[in-house]
Amino acid sequence: MENVIKIVVVGGGYAGINLIESLKKEFHKELKRNIRIILVDKNTFHFKKVKLFKGIVNENVSDLHVPLKHYCRSVIEFIQGELTAINSEEQNVLITREDESVIHLDFDRLVLALGSVVREADPERGGISLKGLESAQCIRQQLLEKMLSAKSNLRVVIAGSGITGIETAAEVGSWLKEETEKAGRKPNSVEVFLINDKQRLLYGAPEKIGKRLQSRLMRHGIKVMHNKKVERFLDGKVIFSDNTELKADVCVWTVGLKPHPSIFDLGLSLTEEGKIKVDSWYRLVKSENIYAIGDCIHVVDPISGTVAAMSCKEAISQAQRLAQIMKSHIRGDQASVHQTYPDLICIGLGPKDGFVWAQKWGVDFVLSGKLAEKIREYTWNIASIAR
Repeated sequence: MENVIKIVVVGGGYAGINLIESLKKEFHKELKRNIRIILVDKNTFHFKKVKLFKGIVNENVSDLHVPLKHYCRSVIEFIQGELTAINSEEQNVLITREDESVIHLDFDRLVLALGSVVREADPERGGISLKGLESAQCIRQQLLEKMLSAKSNLRVVIAGSGITGIETAAEVGSWLKEETEKAGRKPNSVEVFLINDKQRLLYGAPEKIGKRLQSRLMRHGIKVMHNKKVERFLDGKVIFSDNTELKADVCVWTVGLKPHPSIFDLGLSLTEEGKIKVDSWYRLVKSENIYAIGDCIHVVDPISGTVAAMSCKEAISQAQRLAQIMKSHIRGDQASVHQTYPDLICIGLGPKDGFVWAQKWGVDFVLSGKLAEKIREYTWNIASIAR
């Protein structure tokens, strides 16, 4: 490798920061001599998106932002700007800066780690979507106002029962009980409902695991409603698709993720869901030197046929594997292919509880309580490479 090889990584989310960390390890001897790595992101920070619900229960959320230079150190270059075009033939990308100036950035290897954004319920349906820190703080303010003005029980509905919805319900329930006690009210004056449109929680895990999780939630006073789909929140009532109703003071939508919308403007081969199509080595269709990883891609495990989920643990696994793949491709060696991340679910259930499920050799391993909460906190830190 006599010539300098320029690797451009676009995106400072979980996939992007873990990729540059893995690239530093794979190319530690060649960095700055034969390998040049550039990270591009429109923000100057990495945002801990999996802890977004913390913005509801904490007034100060500055710790959810980590400067991207923290990951770059002195060996990775950082350019702030947004990817607006890819010229695969000329091997360069167009990066638009905040002042609208444009950079033409050449590359030898390009990685798209564009990630995802939180889905937002149509504002006309009422309620508030937990989509960012601004909405989280808005939910916080609304909950506090309703708590102080409520003449009877404060009732909160979390519409969406994925991991974010579960963690939001547990965290909000625990926080509101503390706040009501501070206000001189009984802690049981708070009701939190978690609305699930399926038959049970954790639909991808065995049924008994979903039941164990629900039992844990019930211990925290969380009421789970199955086979219910929220249509709208209007005049203090949650209205379901079957036309039944539930009185509520606040409705919070946690309806999952979708690929970053900027992907649609790049002229790439996409699935109907808007995900980038890649092969088993994370390469784009008809490309040898452009890769993509993380929430923005559609990749299939060639052995199991499983489609990769949109999760930070998948992003970390793909990032580590891609660094090895890129090293093999640069050296002309045979590279290993994508593998789906093993069955593992870590869920926070408030400040002092958690739920961890793993499956190995067909055997289910379950932990709950303080130890599980510590494991969940550890996985959060691992995802953002916190030291």
